[in-house]
Amino acid sequence: MVKIGIYDRYLSTIGGGERYSCKAAEILSGQKDYEVDLLTDLYVDLDKVSGQLNLDLSRVNLKIFPFISPDYAQGITKEYDLFINATYLSSLPAFGRRNLYLCYFPTPFDVDFTRLHRFLLMSRPLASALYGIGNRWCNGFRDIDICRGVYEPKRFLLGRGSWSSGDAEIDFSGSSIRLGLKNPSSSPLDKMDVRVIACNRENQVFSREMELGRGQAGTMDIPSQEGPVRVRITSDTFQPGGADTRRLGTVLYEKGKKNIAKKMLLKALGYIPLFVLTYPRDLGFLDTYQGIIAISSYTQKWIKEFWKKESMLLFPPVDTHEFVPGQKKDIILTVGRFFPEHHNKKQLEMARAFKGLCQRFPGLMQGYSLYMAGGLSDKKEHADYVAAVREEARGYPVKIIPNAGYRQLKELFSVSRIFWHAAGMGEDEKRHPEKFEHFGITTVEAMAAGCIPVVIDKGGQKEIIRDGTDGFLFRDEGELKSITVDIIKGKYDCQALQASARKRSGMFSSENFAGRLIDIVRAQLK
Repeated sequence: MVKIGIYDRYLSTIGGGERYSCKAAEILSGQKDYEVDLLTDLYVDLDKVSGQLNLDLSRVNLKIFPFISPDYAQGITKEYDLFINATYLSSLPAFGRRNLYLCYFPTPFDVDFTRLHRFLLMSRPLASALYGIGNRWCNGFRDIDICRGVYEPKRFLLGRGSWSSGDAEIDFSGSSIRLGLKNPSSSPLDKMDVRVIACNRENQVFSREMELGRGQAGTMDIPSQEGPVRVRITSDTFQPGGADTRRLGTVLYEKGKKNIAKKMLLKALGYIPLFVLTYPRDLGFLDTYQGIIAISSYTQKWIKEFWKKESMLLFPPVDTHEFVPGQKKDIILTVGRFFPEHHNKKQLEMARAFKGLCQRFPGLMQGYSLYMAGGLSDKKEHADYVAAVREEARGYPVKIIPNAGYRQLKELFSVSRIFWHAAGMGEDEKRHPEKFEHFGITTVEAMAAGCIPVVIDKGGQKEIIRDGTDGFLFRDEGELKSITVDIIKGKYDCQALQASARKRSGMFSSENFAGRLIDIVRAQLK
């Protein structure tokens, strides 16, 4: 079997980049003699990912890969005949037999750095030395392999507590393992039933149940065995609510015997920000890859500008056949993840623009609604951003739909009349090219569903839309509003626009992506 690893650190966000990496995993796992792992640093349910992205990942393995140290990373990547780094803003060196770097955009690695970040970066030599010591003391962190169900594997491997999903599996080999279990005081459960079962290749070697009151902790000692042992930990669960949609079970600790020096070192490592270790001194990490894949000509241009490297073009996959026009309603739709960082989708600005249209043209806009759909992670700053958008749109027909499922998104595309995309609006492309859409998957989906796209005349959008033929390109908020008004007034032949947009969308189909991807992979594996 040919072993292929696809690394997507941000798999849990289930965004456009994740659909690219997961579609590649789906396609390659369907090829004869290819075994495919998806590697990520936080546990995510692949069934949930499959459902939300309309994929079949049943033949794909999930492998938890928290960045513990450079040596640990090297040990992971060298297992593969082909290692594909599909992580945005990654400077990870690769040590597979062949290695490909998927570049969404060559964003400068310090794009969001504050003075504090730059100050902390000065501690890199000390942090690297400490991680090196920790790596040696802990046998490369390879005695324990987290299979699933642990939300923050790095914390667990460093001896600190991490929430489980209520059904976790951990492999260990060599010495015995002591598991710490806790029902924290923050839990709403008065009591939590926990069960731990351990099996080697042939038999069950350990089984025990425990009841934990709120705030109560306990331990279980699983004796050493010959060969690897898989430990399954199940428990009662609860859902925190709000933006946090996870199901949480017992908190897990690795409580093996450690001297005071090792305990202090592991605790210290847990406080070292990841970027201190992963921030590249230079672009030398790129030399460990035999090829770079760019997702658009826009990205290719900036790879050449910033990195002085050539790249292969592979447009993102779009299941255009899944999107069909329905009975159109007076809906303006925008789809994109909700987050405030540098590459945000400008939902706040679009809410403001829609509100302005309603205020200036109350009769024309009567009956029109703005629908905003997209992924929302459980980060506080992301929830705060959605709250700001809601506040901006208060009193106007704006509907915000976080974490919409694939079926719901298809229905929204089907019935929406106009599609907006504004990533980068108000930004300077020469100074900050990373703030613009690197391609525009949702724009293609909208075209396939017969929406009339009105998208920004920047970034990868210009490769998709032929202005006035398949949709419209705007330069600023004023043009966004004026073009939208003209569409609603009936100034354009909407049927011709929709027909052209649907035909154009076929250029970016998943079938075309699959053929090109397989050709690239086969060429690397020759």
